[in-house]
Amino acid sequence: MKNKLILLLAIVLAITFNSCDQDLAEINENPNNPEVVPTSNIFASATKQFTDFSRDAFNEGRLTLPWVQYWGQTAYADEDRYLYRESSAESIYRNTYLVATDFKAILDQNTNEETRGLAAAYGDNDNQIAASRIMLSYMFYELTNFFGDVPYYSYGSDNASFEGLNLDLTATPVFASQEDIYIDILKELRESADMINEGSVVFNSGDNIFGGDASKWKKFANSLILRVATTIKGVDNATYESAFDAAIASGVMTSNDDTAAQSYDTADANSSPLWGSFIDRTDFAVAAPFIDLLKGERGNFNPDPRLFKMAVPISEGIEEVKKGTAVVTEDYDDYIGIPYAFRNTNFLRNIAYSYPSSNVLKPDYKEVLMEYAEVEFLISERNGWSQTNYENGVTASMEKWGVDATDISTFVSSLPPANQANVLNQKYIALYMQAHQAYTEYRRTGFPNTLIQANEVVTLPQIQIDEQNTDEPLSSYTFEPGPVDPSVDDLPFRLRYPQVLQTLNGENRNTAAQGLSNGDLITSKLFWDVN
Repeated sequence: MKNKLILLLAIVLAITFNSCDQDLAEINENPNNPEVVPTSNIFASATKQFTDFSRDAFNEGRLTLPWVQYWGQTAYADEDRYLYRESSAESIYRNTYLVATDFKAILDQNTNEETRGLAAAYGDNDNQIAASRIMLSYMFYELTNFFGDVPYYSYGSDNASFEGLNLDLTATPVFASQEDIYIDILKELRESADMINEGSVVFNSGDNIFGGDASKWKKFANSLILRVATTIKGVDNATYESAFDAAIASGVMTSNDDTAAQSYDTADANSSPLWGSFIDRTDFAVAAPFIDLLKGERGNFNPDPRLFKMAVPISEGIEEVKKGTAVVTEDYDDYIGIPYAFRNTNFLRNIAYSYPSSNVLKPDYKEVLMEYAEVEFLISERNGWSQTNYENGVTASMEKWGVDATDISTFVSSLPPANQANVLNQKYIALYMQAHQAYTEYRRTGFPNTLIQANEVVTLPQIQIDEQNTDEPLSSYTFEPGPVDPSVDDLPFRLRYPQVLQTLNGENRNTAAQGLSNGDLITSKLFWDVN
């Protein structure tokens, strides 16, 4: 009964801020004053919790990282074949709302007359409000892109359908339409950017994304507008253009120094989410389609030196990667990706594929929320596939990964001309390790066009034929998506609503499902998915 109650509170959002941050509250108890948890502590905890669950081994490692073929699993590749775990859908749904209550608590403290003055001790009130609204917008953007209509909360709207987080009004919130959510997210980001006071800090501590820099938060908000507006370009071009152009005028990211990323520590207790997944395991390797793209063997780009920063040669084991002692060569032949969704992957010895590099698998890896390179690719698209912005995006990405300046110049000068395919394929490379957004981009555009497709026959390299620990090694295989109903011949268009909602908020869940083209199935497209 106790577990059911906890789940109920999480799913229907009927949880209090104090329950989410009980430990923080105990640490900061003062018997002489009314208890108010410092907003800086709440913010530090909330941003970390968000990337902890969003980018972990299940919710990214076994979901979007393989779906967009950045990584593949080294054993039991069912999730690679779209048979994702119900626990991932439930975790993404539940934990988004749990963390959202923390950001709402910051909003409440900064708007309540009794606590506003206390909150001001930790940063400018308006800046704290703006940063929390930006993070809520980021989270709800991802959530609605996974499911479609969802319960939604807005700080600055009185839309009656926005019942999410209104715990005093309902325990069974309605699911707001995705169209309304998108329009409100754009409004929230616009108002957040405009309310930021660049002359004051956001938080004087606890901001592990920008260190309290208000100017960078403003650029982040405007850059997110570019991303969100571009997502609905195909269904609402007028909103896309007006929101995009206003954001450019207000100021977006202009260098890698502006990149939004959640910082982590070298200590295991505060390490990056995927680091813990490799402490005693070897579950993931870099997928063959991605490595082949970087080697110039798939697609129409020359060999890309970012490969040497993103992966290690097949001669290097996971222990060397974790220690940071892997010997990185610059011979493209030394890099081979794991066969994507290979049913015999359990029999493939680990000396036959490349692991992610120590630039990715390290305890203090920064989880990128949005980077400057993406901004340049978005502007290239807005400007009719501008060559200059396309080259700027590739350059920024290569600089971020630490590629030598001479190698950058050589590669950029060899780029095929800017067009939809070339810009979006390079954008895909730049989004490596930001798989949730790459998944949205693929659904919106159909790019990259370099992924292995359903029923495609894949020929294995000789070493992977030789290194199969079985009496009947395969020389080729067919990518067969999992047996879903109905069968799919492309990436899933969405996640199904968590099954527990049928019991806990069934009427509203059913209404939302009825609005989907094929009901609550992975074959129902979201409203912006018109490619």
